Amino acid sequence: MKICSVVGTRPNFIKEYLVNQELRRRGIREVLIHTGQHYDYEMSQAFFECFELPAPDYHLHIANTNGVDFCAQTILELAPVFRAEKPDCVLSYGDVNSTMSAAIAASKLGIPFAHVEGGIRAVDRLNPEEINRRVSDVLADVIFCCTKTDVNNLHKEGYSPERIEFTGDLMKDALLITLKKYDIKVSRGDYLVLTLHREENLADGARLRAIFSGLIQAGRRIIFPVHPRTLQSMKDFGVLEMLQGSQIELCKPMGYVAFLRLTAGADKILTDSGGVRREAYLLKKPCVTLIELSWFPEISQAGWKVLTGPDPGRIANLIKTFEPTGPHQELFGDGTAHAKIVDGLMRRYA
Repeated sequence: MKICSVVGTRPNFIKEYLVNQELRRRGIREVLIHTGQHYDYEMSQAFFECFELPAPDYHLHIANTNGVDFCAQTILELAPVFRAEKPDCVLSYGDVNSTMSAAIAASKLGIPFAHVEGGIRAVDRLNPEEINRRVSDVLADVIFCCTKTDVNNLHKEGYSPERIEFTGDLMKDALLITLKKYDIKVSRGDYLVLTLHREENLADGARLRAIFSGLIQAGRRIIFPVHPRTLQSMKDFGVLEMLQGSQIELCKPMGYVAFLRLTAGADKILTDSGGVRREAYLLKKPCVTLIELSWFPEISQAGWKVLTGPDPGRIANLIKTFEPTGPHQELFGDGTAHAKIVDGLMRRYA
């Protein structure tokens, strides 16, 4: 059996880490393709080194100028790779542009596509990630789901049960293994961790300034590893000037272990990321989600996450007062998603 795995972003690298190890352990040939969606050193190479992933068999170096051009070029460049490699299956993860591009290229060539982390849904179907996820699910031969809610979403939409497998979340697998490997202790410290990268927050200057106004008003120490694109938006919209004299500390993007160590010691997590809100829950951290998109509603229903729009007063108040309202529950599987995914691939394509 041969599998082509397509990655392009930080969340993809985290998920690929354990699947790559499991495939190698079972002697399955994997062709690793990096689209270049996260194109600078901090956002890409550092993660390959951190996870000891092998160098990609193909690095496409596609310019990530905008979503439409990137997807179009990625489809064009993946197609000859798939034709040459003739895999039994193409595998990709999550909701990024690289994932949807892989789904389209593979499906057009008649190659089965496996979508890891499918079935997640938000109300706004035209959100960029929502488009990617829904298209990838529609085209997938098999959809591996993180939660029972995701499975139920697909059933409600009429997906055939034989296309759906509940595996749990690869991010939980990676987090538990990394905590143990590096002896990282979880505690609630005297600082908060912020991540902010979604287009809805970065493209609207008034919205971005309102978010930071609330963060500043809270008066808490906030450590902010800044995505390069986020930093550019902050410069463009005058946010950096707002931060002078505040307790918000900017730093460069971190590798996975360093970021996990940082979040493990935080009091609370502030984010617009679908992945980081899961990491916050797995670390038992209260999470203030700085966007109105409720991916993983289970976390909100359990009382550990609260959503907010760009309302400075509400943001400041939530930072000061929000605490979990219910017991911590096991929502994301048993920590063996990587083995279950490879089991599913072998049953179908070996």
